[in-house]
Amino acid sequence: MSWRKLCDLRDVPMVSMRAFEVDGTKLLLLRGASSFAVIPDSCPHMAASLSEGIFDGEVLTCNKHLWQWSIADDGKAIGIAELDLMTYPTKEVDDVVYVDLSSVFRYEYELEAE
Repeated sequence: MSWRKLCDLRDVPMVSMRAFEVDGTKLLLLRGASSFAVIPDSCPHMAASLSEGIFDGEVLTCNKHLWQWSIADDGKAIGIAELDLMTYPTKEVDDVVYVDLSSVFRYEYELEAE
């Protein structure tokens, strides 16, 4: 695994999201009331920046086409969304969030564009 420090968890308020770039990878940390997840900051539908979306602590909504995902259910698509979110492995040590960047995530739209 390739663990990289993302942030101090205490610097990200409860029920919020924050964008980061680590080693050239754009990431989005979603912090709910009792958990957090790190995802690519890119919608699997049309590559919109998910950091411009809305997060209520459980559901992330993309502003571009209103696709939604359950963060409590590991990024599972809900409503009209057709693709699940990819999530990076994370760990928390002494209130510091680490993310494993050894997985390279590519959504279908990225493959079609090549």
